[in-house]
Amino acid sequence: MSKLNYIIVIFSIFISTSVYAYELDKNKPIFLESDSAKWDEDSQKSTYRGNVVVTQGSMLLTGDLLIVTSKNNEINDMIITGEKSTYKQKTRSGKIINGEAYKIQYFVDTSKIIFLNQAVLTQSNNVVRSNKIIYITESENIIAGDKAGKSRVKMTLEPKSENE
Repeated sequence: MSKLNYIIVIFSIFISTSVYAYELDKNKPIFLESDSAKWDEDSQKSTYRGNVVVTQGSMLLTGDLLIVTSKNNEINDMIITGEKSTYKQKTRSGKIINGEAYKIQYFVDTSKIIFLNQAVLTQSNNVVRSNKIIYITESENIIAGDKAGKSRVKMTLEPKSENE
């Protein structure tokens, strides 16, 4: 079995404990809070500094600095950075997905979140660690590491308990 196939099988086991991502969140408004904010109309970029909190339905992003890029006055993507930027969201089945990294990129239109630099993604007791983790919220698909093999992937997969 190739290394890529092995990783795909492991990720399938990791995400099999939940049904579907909480799709309704992407249709909800995005709320932003910070200590300061700056909007540049020409570039359609806004910058939020200090104790940044972003919510959209059950999704929560936190960090120190947030840069939001818009296109046609609609949020296209967000990049949040900080000593420990975090992500949290409830799945349709009610389970919680938690993530953290120094940099988190959220692509609103494609529901893709990229965790960079000391990234950790957790669901129940299952944990994925790598320098790069891509998480697609709608399908709950996870891609970790890189094609060059320079970013090791470490996983902890707990067996399903009798209560689940």
